[in-house]
Amino acid sequence: MTDKAPDSRLGRWLASNRMPTDRATWRKQGELFTMQMAHDLPAALTTTMAPTLFIKQFGMPLEWLGLFFLPTIVTALKWTWAPVVDNHGSERFGYRKSWLAPLTLLVAFSFFVIAGIEPSLDTLAVLIGCLVVKQLFFSTQEIAADAYVVENIPAQYRGLGASVIWLGKEFGQIIGFAGLLFVAENYGWQPAFTLAAILFVVFNLPVLLGKEAAREQRGSGPLARPLVFFKHRVNWRIASIILYTAFAVQLPVAVMGPFLNAKGFSLSAIGVIIGIASSLGAVFSLSLSSVVLSRLGPKRMAKLLLIIAPLAAPAFLWLAATDSPGLTVVIVVVLWATICTAPIRMVLYAARIGWTSDHQVGTDITIQQSTWFLGYALCGLIGGLLAAQVGWFWFFAANVLLQLLALIYFIAFHDRVEADVQALRASA
Repeated sequence: MTDKAPDSRLGRWLASNRMPTDRATWRKQGELFTMQMAHDLPAALTTTMAPTLFIKQFGMPLEWLGLFFLPTIVTALKWTWAPVVDNHGSERFGYRKSWLAPLTLLVAFSFFVIAGIEPSLDTLAVLIGCLVVKQLFFSTQEIAADAYVVENIPAQYRGLGASVIWLGKEFGQIIGFAGLLFVAENYGWQPAFTLAAILFVVFNLPVLLGKEAAREQRGSGPLARPLVFFKHRVNWRIASIILYTAFAVQLPVAVMGPFLNAKGFSLSAIGVIIGIASSLGAVFSLSLSSVVLSRLGPKRMAKLLLIIAPLAAPAFLWLAATDSPGLTVVIVVVLWATICTAPIRMVLYAARIGWTSDHQVGTDITIQQSTWFLGYALCGLIGGLLAAQVGWFWFFAANVLLQLLALIYFIAFHDRVEADVQALRASA
């Protein structure tokens, strides 16, 4: 079933912006949207609420912030078992869904277990261990999910697909930060993690109940092998672009909870700031830039961001230098900063969707995603140490420079990477 004929005014507008005109494609985009919401809503509890609570309530030093990012290293290593997911699956049930379904339940069960742990410095080691196990299930689920995303976004809709994915991320964070942090502060640790478990299952249901896109039989081509990725120089270049961009973009995200706590804000207020200001700013920014990205492409969009991204710097540096700023002012500052910088992530995602090989999509996209999470883990491990040593003002000043250098690096090597990827596909 399709929408109005493509020669309608809406159809012509959609076609001119490389947007789909059939309902089936939009329905599939909706499934990807909710699945991404599921993936991003728990971060409010595991990397913001938990460390902030331990610093504020139990006196944990800021330098220990990296402990809560140790589970992220599991995600950075998931490429080592990605071929198992890529090479095996049930064609009858759905090649990717045969992994997504059981792992969704295992992740939810892990959250139920964590909900039963009483938080304190005495139980910190046990909590970190449970988070590592949860991340093992979560990362494996992401391998199948990332492959599912790539296989269900046609090449002509990569700009739209990247926008949908990142919008799903932001809406997941809105629910996580504005909702779960409110529950955590007002009702406690156990209800917050229990709700996270339930929502994770609910938001994965549309994909699990939907129809998986048709795909070639795995026996018709070579099996996925992660070391093949590292045999090609272009993939090392791709990994370096992803790693550096992840570190530059995610560095302020990793320390935002402790930073706002240092400014005197409660857990609920932090949830409002991050969940409402940051995520809604990203929703606005990504919605606006999705059309621009579809028209300009990743490289030209990145050039535009060289001008736009630094506009966030003055307000954030002022915030870092100000004691006890008002909630309204902070919301405006974070909203503005997010609008200016959020498209950087989408530009990279739109580019790297096409930087995968045809026969091991799941493995290649997982290595890319692992590299992104390695950058995020480094943010958590280094961010707290850096902020404690140089102070918040110089921390954010250095981040502005890092983001500009990341954009320049992406622009400088984009065309070469595109050409090398196409040459690699032609020789396969």
